[in-house]
Amino acid sequence: MNIIDIWVENDWVVKTLLIALGIVFIIVFEKVYQYYKAHRVLKKLETIKDMDELSNLPDGFAKETLVEINKFNAKSETLFNSFVGVKLDMYEQYMMKYVTVVGVIAILAPMLGLIGTFIGVWHVFDGIVDISLSDPSVIARGIKEVIVDTMSGLIVAVVAMIFYKSFEYVSFKNVSKFEEKVYKLIREK
Repeated sequence: MNIIDIWVENDWVVKTLLIALGIVFIIVFEKVYQYYKAHRVLKKLETIKDMDELSNLPDGFAKETLVEINKFNAKSETLFNSFVGVKLDMYEQYMMKYVTVVGVIAILAPMLGLIGTFIGVWHVFDGIVDISLSDPSVIARGIKEVIVDTMSGLIVAVVAMIFYKSFEYVSFKNVSKFEEKVYKLIREK
C-alpha cells in the first residue's frame, strides 16, 4: 500500500494527518540545514579571539547578532547588558523557529485521531440502526475507520514528538554555546 492508496481509501482525518506529517518532514529538513549552518558558525566562532575578527564569520543570523552587539554604543553597563540579553533572546527565537509548530502537531495529532475515532463509532452505530445487524460489512467499515484514524493520529504524534524534543535539545545546546562565546568575546572587549 502506497501513500496514494492511503490518501484515496481514507477519510478526511487521515488526509489531514498525512498533511501534518508532510509539514513535519518539511520542517525537519529546514531545521537540519539550519543546525548544520549553526554548527559551522560555532566552529568558526571558536577560532575568533575578539570582536574585531567578526568578518571571518560566514554571513548569517549569528554574525549579524555579534556585529550589532559590537556596534552598540551603550551609555551604561546596565543598558549594554540589557541589549545583549535581548539579542541573545532573539538568537534563541531564531534557533527555535518552527519548532513550536512541530510540538503543536505532536499534541493535536492524537486529538484529531480521536475525533476520527468518534466519527467511525458514529458510523458503526448508524450501520447498526439502519440494517439491524444484517450486514456486517457496514459495521466492519466503521471499525476499520476507528482503528485507522486512531493509529494515524498516534503515529503522527510519536514522530512529531521525537523531532520536537530533538530540535528543542539541539536548539538550547546551540544557544548555550553561542551565549558562552558571546560573553567571552564581550569580556575580551
